[in-house]
Amino acid sequence: MGIPTTREMSGGHERFLVRLFGGDRMKGSGNQPVRPDGRPPDAHRVSFAFAWDGKSTFGSSLSVSKQMWAKAVDQSHFERPMLGLRFYATTRLQDSEALDLVVVSAHDQAELLERLHELEAEVVDLKREKEEHA
Repeated sequence: MGIPTTREMSGGHERFLVRLFGGDRMKGSGNQPVRPDGRPPDAHRVSFAFAWDGKSTFGSSLSVSKQMWAKAVDQSHFERPMLGLRFYATTRLQDSEALDLVVVSAHDQAELLERLHELEAEVVDLKREKEEHA
């Protein structure tokens, strides 16, 4: 097997992101002016809907620029932008051999954690109420 093409690398990465985050894979997603491929069909109904775009490499680094982030924001159409970064370990393009990272804004991450803590507190309260009424 030779060196995979950029299209093969990005296709494998996008399929992985679809399986992980849901949504659908759009043909030519990186060059679409409407949105990247990561918008779930019901994204407008959830608090933390992320529109994601993937970047992948065989190299040891990927650059994330202000321009790249601005494009992700623009394409997210009021959803939360996310960049999926993949570092392929081998030419086999196996998900299990890759390092996968995501980039989200610090504000989105803080809001997500705040909501998680609120939900955890609600669960504790519900369990306490259930035990009191048992």
